[in-house]
Amino acid sequence: MKRKYRVGVLGFAHLHVLEIIRGFLAMPDHYEFIGAADTAPMNETTYQGPASRWSNRERFLRMMNMDQMFESMEQLLETKPDLVLVTTENALHGTVIPQLLYQGIHVVTDKPLAICKDHALKIEKAAREGKALCITNWFSYWKPGIRLAKKLIDQGIIGKVYRFQYRNPDSLGVHPDKKQIPEEYLKREWWYQLRCGGGSMIDYCSYGIVLADWFLGRQPETVFGIKANFHHQFGDAEDYAALTLTYPEGVAFLEGTWATRSSGLPTGPIVWGDKGSLIVENYDHKNRTRVCVYQEPYASIPNIVYDSEDYPLPQGHQNLAEDVFYYLETGEDLPYLLSLDCNVKATYVLEAGIRSAASGKLFVSEYELCYDYKEE
Repeated sequence: MKRKYRVGVLGFAHLHVLEIIRGFLAMPDHYEFIGAADTAPMNETTYQGPASRWSNRERFLRMMNMDQMFESMEQLLETKPDLVLVTTENALHGTVIPQLLYQGIHVVTDKPLAICKDHALKIEKAAREGKALCITNWFSYWKPGIRLAKKLIDQGIIGKVYRFQYRNPDSLGVHPDKKQIPEEYLKREWWYQLRCGGGSMIDYCSYGIVLADWFLGRQPETVFGIKANFHHQFGDAEDYAALTLTYPEGVAFLEGTWATRSSGLPTGPIVWGDKGSLIVENYDHKNRTRVCVYQEPYASIPNIVYDSEDYPLPQGHQNLAEDVFYYLETGEDLPYLLSLDCNVKATYVLEAGIRSAASGKLFVSEYELCYDYKEE
């Protein structure tokens, strides 16, 4: 008989918390919710509107038909969970996740795994010594169009890939109705504070980092980053960021923006090879997309068009909760994008991008190395 896993929730800072929980609630034969606890806010705030910590907690209690939650992580751990969903501020991942892993408790966390390589290596060490899984969720992984694009590229439909581009769907950030929210509230929200792991580079460029790794199958040699704050001057975190990653035989261009109302262009990924190009025509956060392949010179219309609805994800692997259960039960290796291997590597690139944007210098980024680039 298959095991039923005891699941707890830690942290209500992240707006994805409820979306992640719903998938596990939909599998009551496989998961038993045993409770939740919040962590102490890195920034004290009185804002109680949509996407706030207070709102996330209240909605969770109503959804679970609960009156209260545990007062601390320690109380939550006394109930002996098998798995904990971590949705704290990004900067706390490197502190709370190792505590769970060392106790043999499996962890699912929303992206990114960590905001720097030191945090990521602490998590990796704890997972190894605690013999527990640490799974990082990327919502892009559950989009059939992106999976199909990866499959087509692996089959060689556009030949040898040398150029990759990705940017997030149009976004005005975490609180799109900012004009209706006084700045004295917003400036205290963790999303807009660098020390809390806020900003569009960590939020959205991180998607591009893991997708570039997955599609290109290799790590970049150098990283150059830029940041700007066009519309959110009340905080010190950027609302626009871009990364250029270089490879021995390739390049990737990544954008993360909280400052784009409407672009009229697909987010991608857009991938160029020596036999053509491929565009995932994703304009929003919906799952249905077209995957278009261009193989003729100067083509203005695609030679081949695929509809992602014709290529659904496999049964039993259609969302995060299903995949987590499968890999906990079987012990098989995790899909690459969800694995520690991918996500630890990604923090090296992310940190190099952050340091580059701060210094204006080009940085070298390798799995075991992250240092200032200096010409011989």
